[in-house]
Amino acid sequence: MGLFSEFPFIGSGSSSGGTGHASSMRPSIKIFEKKEEAQKKKRKVSPRLTAAQMRDVAYLRRRPNNRWIPPKSPHELLQEGHYHDPWRILVICMLLNCTSGGQVRPILNDFFTLCPDAKTTTKVAQTEIAQLTHSLGFKNTRAEKIKRLSQSYLKEGWTHVTFLPGVGKYAADAHAIFCTGRWDRVVPEDHMLTRYWEFLRKGEWIME
Repeated sequence: MGLFSEFPFIGSGSSSGGTGHASSMRPSIKIFEKKEEAQKKKRKVSPRLTAAQMRDVAYLRRRPNNRWIPPKSPHELLQEGHYHDPWRILVICMLLNCTSGGQVRPILNDFFTLCPDAKTTTKVAQTEIAQLTHSLGFKNTRAEKIKRLSQSYLKEGWTHVTFLPGVGKYAADAHAIFCTGRWDRVVPEDHMLTRYWEFLRKGEWIME
């Protein structure tokens, strides 16, 4: 069954030589198409890692002697300027969850002024974080997750970023790509992260 099969008026006007009825309904069709597309996006489920994948070496915690420096790309991802601190990479991914780079970019400097690192963030009131990030939506949930991540990040026991609260495939892939240099062991599904991954895979940056 086609997308518009429940709308018998489509095409009926032109067959009889008149176009008034079909033309008058075109704006409604466009609105329906936009709603359908929005519903598809809402239904999209974020990919989940299996227990085995969570323990893959790609997602190991960055070692102190790791010297990987991700090259700058023409895509200018927000993560590119914060690779030096894995916590920041994970937080940026949390800020980008259910929003866009265009919404996060204007508040990012203010956010890292308030919360420059994990230790400082544990001392910042959750309400302050929520107030600063309110334009992104889900301000209370987002602030709570950032606080929980920061508290767990400071503990020494974790071995893989996937074991940290709130870290899914997107953030874990970003950590592998920007923090440890294990980009060749992951296949990101986020569209912007994929663009950067393709940039690395093509190897043009090596010749620069």
